[in-house]
Amino acid sequence: MRRKVTEFRPKGQGLEKVLGQLEAAVMEVIWQSESVTVRDVYERLKAKRNIAYTTVMTIMNRLAEKNLLVKERRGLANVFRPTCTRQEFEDGVAAEVLDGLLEAYTDAAFSHFVSWLKEDESRIAELERIIQKRRGQ
Repeated sequence: MRRKVTEFRPKGQGLEKVLGQLEAAVMEVIWQSESVTVRDVYERLKAKRNIAYTTVMTIMNRLAEKNLLVKERRGLANVFRPTCTRQEFEDGVAAEVLDGLLEAYTDAAFSHFVSWLKEDESRIAELERIIQKRRGQ
């Protein structure tokens, strides 16, 4: 299932390019577990920052609304699990952002991409590996 990137912040760091700071922190915790409760995530986050339980609950519910989490009722607690792995999320973000750039700015995007590749031989080698893999399919 492809997620919609509602906002892309090129100057952001890591997941914060597409998620808010707290959303990114919550997803980092959740991707390390198969399923978690709000309390589980709250306990992990409060060790690193001053945060309220209700804030974590709100963020997790918003992530469920964005289809990044599935929420299930188990007894008295809601249990959340990710709808995708971190790698699947990153692949989806990259595809959506690149599709948008290539649709609107094909020539400029290709030109910049080639310039970017020239700066690092390992990037060229990785691109060649990907092309060979695709041709083999």
